[in-house]
Amino acid sequence: ERDLVVPVLQLFQKEWNDIKNKIVKCDAKPIISIDTINYNVFKECVDNDLVDILNDISACTNNPEIIKLLKKKNKFYSVVLMHKRGNPHTMDELTNYDNLVYDIKNYLEQRLNFLVLNGIPRYR
Repeated sequence: ERDLVVPVLQLFQKEWNDIKNKIVKCDAKPIISIDTINYNVFKECVDNDLVDILNDISACTNNPEIIKLLKKKNKFYSVVLMHKRGNPHTMDELTNYDNLVYDIKNYLEQRLNFLVLNGIPRYR
């Protein structure tokens, strides 16, 4: 995953910097989201200022250490929490819910509360 994602993001960052300086002087940049549960991939993106948003299908359960990266002081990273049951091999079998909307809402609220208790502001 790292070898597929990081070089593309680095190239995009370089191209964006070249283009924005030629067209117009501005400090703005596109907001980039990365869809990963991989701590090392997200860490490299954070260390190189390549992304702004983490889209984590595990809702930060795959590696809770990822929360430390979301709390970096020099930048406020947003996070998109997703819901999934099991893993790619078992999730098709884990489809029984008492109340689908209620169960997913509760799961996401629990994950959001976990992030808030660990120092991630609710608005992020």
